[in-house]
Amino acid sequence: MITLPGYQGPNSLPVPVISNGSVDSATYLAGSANFHFATGDNTQNIMLYGNLCLVKDLVSFDMMWVPYEHYTMSTALKDKRHVYADYFNDHSVVGDVHLNTRFQIFNKWRKFIQLALRVGYRFPSGGQFGGARYSDGPGYYFDVSFGKPFKNTHWKWTGMVGFLVWQIKHDIFNQDDAFLFGSGLEWSNKGWVVKGGAAGYLGYIYHSGDKPVVVRLSVEKRKKQTSIFAGIQQGVHEFDYTSLEAGFKYFFRNTSRQVVILKQ
Repeated sequence: MITLPGYQGPNSLPVPVISNGSVDSATYLAGSANFHFATGDNTQNIMLYGNLCLVKDLVSFDMMWVPYEHYTMSTALKDKRHVYADYFNDHSVVGDVHLNTRFQIFNKWRKFIQLALRVGYRFPSGGQFGGARYSDGPGYYFDVSFGKPFKNTHWKWTGMVGFLVWQIKHDIFNQDDAFLFGSGLEWSNKGWVVKGGAAGYLGYIYHSGDKPVVVRLSVEKRKKQTSIFAGIQQGVHEFDYTSLEAGFKYFFRNTSRQVVILKQ
């Protein structure tokens, strides 16, 4: 098996989303329907999200999980990905769990630029290793994201720089290391949030399909304790899928701890 993005399903080794330099202080659960289209592989899946704010504006945890994925692959693509004969006629699988911890850093600079540290881990909980759907190996990443508001506007410049690692099955290497990057723009006003940008990671194995780059556009509208969201993702390098997503989010009342600093 080739445990690199160019030889796996669309949810196996995804490019992490661009953070905006802030810790999300909302606690919520969300679900979405996702559709991925590529030559020889049409995939549909359910995605579940959650965010728990531990300390308001300072620390939060978030997760992502694919509880169900349905796919149809061509024989040519199965041969390219070395799908085992035992999995040749399978069409469904449960995916990986991703867990992130976010920390607000250098808060004294927040007036000029917002900075946050993300520590992420991907649990190898997905199935169908022999079907080339999930890699059956753990992964982790670290990145620093920023958000630079444009003065007197609703726009913000966002970006991230980091490091991503995952275990692979290879004749020479046991893991792949990659430079993680991304940049984009964010607009927010009256409950609307629109985000667009490009992101990717660059592994070090030459001509292996470990350098996926994608462009994304998403929109979300919040009203009281709920919101609806939709997005599109297009692979532009070593990621052949066009992906669509639509979902619903429910916000719980804020129960996070407030940190109060008293001047002496």
